[in-house]
Amino acid sequence: MKYAFLLYDSRSGSTLLSSLLNLFSGIIVTQESAFIPLILENFCDEGQLNTDHIIDLIYSEPQFCDWNINKEMLREKLSSLPRLSYKSTFDVIIDEYLKVRGEEYPELIIVKGPRYEFHLNTFKSLYDDPLFINLIRDGRAVYNSKLNMVSVSGLKMSNNVFQSAFEWRKKLKGVADQPVINLRFEDLVADNQSVVSCLLDKLAISASGREISSTQEEFHKLIGNSQKHLHTNVNKAPDKSIAVKWRKNLSDAEVWIYEKMCGKLLVENGYDLYADSDTSAKEILSVAVRHAIHWCWLKVRNLFYYTFIDGSIIQKLKGKRFE
Repeated sequence: MKYAFLLYDSRSGSTLLSSLLNLFSGIIVTQESAFIPLILENFCDEGQLNTDHIIDLIYSEPQFCDWNINKEMLREKLSSLPRLSYKSTFDVIIDEYLKVRGEEYPELIIVKGPRYEFHLNTFKSLYDDPLFINLIRDGRAVYNSKLNMVSVSGLKMSNNVFQSAFEWRKKLKGVADQPVINLRFEDLVADNQSVVSCLLDKLAISASGREISSTQEEFHKLIGNSQKHLHTNVNKAPDKSIAVKWRKNLSDAEVWIYEKMCGKLLVENGYDLYADSDTSAKEILSVAVRHAIHWCWLKVRNLFYYTFIDGSIIQKLKGKRFE
């Protein structure tokens, strides 16, 4: 079975793209889950893999629980493997997921999850010619979309101009010089049929695999309760105006700061710069100071959350990972 991995920043249209690709008989797109990064980042050596620890780890994630895979059945399948490896573990999980959905093996399965940009070399070592779809959205629009949005963890998303710009830049640089299929959200919204058709060519989906066998509504139904509030418009026709809403919502100072941090990358990815050169230094300084203080607070909050509640920082320290 051929694998593709979807790379994206949150609020970049990954669920819209997933719902459009999942329409075709030759493709199955998984619901979002971080089970692969969780396993790779908590078991830095395949020799450390342990069935019970894997089960405890992945079922601690609400998104994975939304896959509705029977916990004890998965434990039994993993325990019966002659040897636990990254690939055998992932294959068993995907196999059980397909059974839950009542799907046959497709031409291509697209796995949707966060932090894949840190693990591209691992994927290339595990699978024969894996494909990587890199979905890009204008970083200013991503920032605007994250404002006051609450993530699955219950924490607010990057409602800070410095944090949002830093994360967007980091993700793009993480896939630089990698063999990825780049796709812009704005192009998808403007003409989804042409963009998806072109993508199917690059994914080498056969004529029979391009037959429509599902609906966007069916994919929307798969989204678990922990994430539904983030994807209320997926089963609707794409709103073409959404690509430029940030221009009305963001202040001149926010746009100026964002473009100061990410202007080069924005231009390299085909986005025009809109910062007003007449924006007053006083306004820029006021916003910069407020957001800088807020960013420091977010660092402290996140350090506490990911150390004492989520626990991922402890795991990174143990594994000596500082991505």
